[in-house]
Amino acid sequence: MELGEYQEIGSELIDLLRLDNPPVAISFTDTPPQGAKKNRESVPSGCVFWIRGFKETLYTDQRDHANCNIGSFTHGFLAPEKVSLDACVDIALFDKTGYFPASEFGGVPRMSEAPNFVAYGPLHKITFEPDVVLMVCNPQQAMLVGEAASTARLMGAPTCAAIPMAYNDHQVGISLGCVTNRIRTGIKPSEMVVTVPREELAGFTEKLRRRAKANDEVAHAVTAMLKAK
Repeated sequence: MELGEYQEIGSELIDLLRLDNPPVAISFTDTPPQGAKKNRESVPSGCVFWIRGFKETLYTDQRDHANCNIGSFTHGFLAPEKVSLDACVDIALFDKTGYFPASEFGGVPRMSEAPNFVAYGPLHKITFEPDVVLMVCNPQQAMLVGEAASTARLMGAPTCAAIPMAYNDHQVGISLGCVTNRIRTGIKPSEMVVTVPREELAGFTEKLRRRAKANDEVAHAVTAMLKAK
């Protein structure tokens, strides 16, 4: 698809789902993408770049993700054997509290190869081809996306694993999230993260439009029946 088509999809997703924030395009690239500025800020974890991607188009490298071993692992920057309890406070806390035992990280989705750069930006203004589109949705919005998707997978901690899962398995990810992601990004308890692979985007908004219309019709009919009783 052309960039203009991706931008149109971004605008339609905002309107159809009534999103509070725009979908964020995420791209794993060999070279710095056109129209994106290099990140110059230190962040506690790579998921902070999702929130910045609501408003600006930027790209990052491995060093920008280094403060979080979990995100570095899921994005392919850190090999499984290099994930250390001593090197990452999140993993140590997860393991110590039993929230997510370190022994289970081997089964967490991750990029098979480390990208040179990871780029982020609002899809409706995007200047590069997205590999994955990330949305912060309420449950009803996530329900509609799941209904319109060819296949969808419900996920939990860590939230960032929904990105490589969508990329690798070509499935929509609907993530319940994790507490560290919510604290660092401000994603609300009433919201969840949805990831859509590029392969799903062609014709997706038309399917979503049909599902939204069907939902509205069913809701209207059921409401009318309840009122009639």
